[in-house]
Amino acid sequence: MLIKAALILDDCALAAWQKNALDYASEHLDIQLVLSCSNTANRKDYIKNFGYYALNLFTLKNRQTRRVAYDLKGAKLVSFESLYEGAWQRIPDDIARLIAESGIKLVIKFGMALLRTDGPLASVDIFSFHHGDPSEFRGRPAGFYEMLLKKDKVGTIVQSISNKLDAGKVWAIGHSKMQHHSYKKTAVNFYANSRFLLRKALVNYLNNKPVAIECNGKNYRLPGNLTVLAFLSKLAYRKAARIAYGAFYEKKWNVVTFGAFSLPKHRSDLSVDAGTSPVISEGYSFYADPFFSANGELIRLEALNAANGLGEIVELDRRDLSIRSVLLKGKHYSYPFSFAENEREYVIPEVASHSAPYLLAQPFKETEKLQLSGLEDKRIVDGTLLKFNDVYYLFCGLNESSADCLFLFHSDSLTGPFEPHPHNPVVVDPSRARMGGRVAKIDGELHRFGQNNCFGYGDGVTVSKIVKLSKTDYEEQVVGNLSFSDASGPHTVDIHQSSAVLDYYIDRFSLLAGYRRLLPVLLKK
Repeated sequence: MLIKAALILDDCALAAWQKNALDYASEHLDIQLVLSCSNTANRKDYIKNFGYYALNLFTLKNRQTRRVAYDLKGAKLVSFESLYEGAWQRIPDDIARLIAESGIKLVIKFGMALLRTDGPLASVDIFSFHHGDPSEFRGRPAGFYEMLLKKDKVGTIVQSISNKLDAGKVWAIGHSKMQHHSYKKTAVNFYANSRFLLRKALVNYLNNKPVAIECNGKNYRLPGNLTVLAFLSKLAYRKAARIAYGAFYEKKWNVVTFGAFSLPKHRSDLSVDAGTSPVISEGYSFYADPFFSANGELIRLEALNAANGLGEIVELDRRDLSIRSVLLKGKHYSYPFSFAENEREYVIPEVASHSAPYLLAQPFKETEKLQLSGLEDKRIVDGTLLKFNDVYYLFCGLNESSADCLFLFHSDSLTGPFEPHPHNPVVVDPSRARMGGRVAKIDGELHRFGQNNCFGYGDGVTVSKIVKLSKTDYEEQVVGNLSFSDASGPHTVDIHQSSAVLDYYIDRFSLLAGYRRLLPVLLKK
């Protein structure tokens, strides 16, 4: 269904991420009117906030916020000067009446500052983006205080605006990963992820399903010069610590099995010592991404080749955890999701570095790939298949956004064609988006394991109960998390009957850590 809409811009231009948001949501929008305001001006105190404005030039001014001209595509352009009431702007009544008389139901605000919404505008809904989770961070600047306070992620919402700040309905919310050493990289990321939220907001708006969230967080203001100085000092320290870690420390991954494993809603007392870990075979640096075979007698996992830094898929004997065979090698392979269908076993290896996704049927020969129709142009990360109500659902990340966004595709056939879910990405949140193992049925309910990558890669799993799953709907609810008391991780979990296999890592000092970190990057090119 198309929504008859108008667009508010400043000087008929918008940011690159805003244009991307409109493009991504185009199937739901019929933009008939473009309102171009020519006199939006934000008051600036260059003495009090000099540090912030200098910082802004090198961080919030980036490829996502660069201004681009808007292509009207047949929409009517109306230029106007707004009226000012202190810090608030008002659209002249004749322009506001034109909106109402044109049958416009929704206005998307990508220009102007604080906007009065009474008078003729009271009959239409006005969408606006806010970068910050309003339950904690209101006001501005985007992402600054989350970085300063070292929060785990930064939020973005699409909200209906009113004459009262942050009082309108929230129609979409997402969270983005923070690069705690770089404000610019953090900003580029949350602006890039913002492009997905307008479409999600429109779908919820059409179904009258606002997001339940409290908008009562602290209302922040632009930081003073001393606050900016403290901010820069913290970033410099974090950047130095990151460089030192990359040069001299590396994650030593391994897997651990448990013979009797229960999954309560929250469990942070997992212990590597309570399970059984294999001795990593000669020639490999680590084991990770473990999955049971269909009968539970084998464990398939990624084994990192110590010589070239590329992942190989190997099979371990479940009883003594010794290597039975090497299934895939020569390029980078990981996350060997395994499943059975019609008494035949299949693997979906992650091959995002060099190929579109495919299935391998036992005996898993690469010369006998089964391509997944509909996904030929995709590079998917951690692909995980679930058959539910006779529909095949593929949960996965996409290469460019896998830390933050979970995508869902569905098909009536094992090999496709797969179609994108209308709510894609179904999750925008670095604490749970990336798949962390097979979808498990626990007490009759589906539970999804998602990696928590907020403060690094692979340090814990968030457990979410899947509340709704169909070709047209998806909803999940966080119910707990998994972590180790004596190691970091897991980032992959698999359960077979009462047994479980998980991976974990320990940070180890090594003078060759930097070299080993760089080598696979060069070899993958």
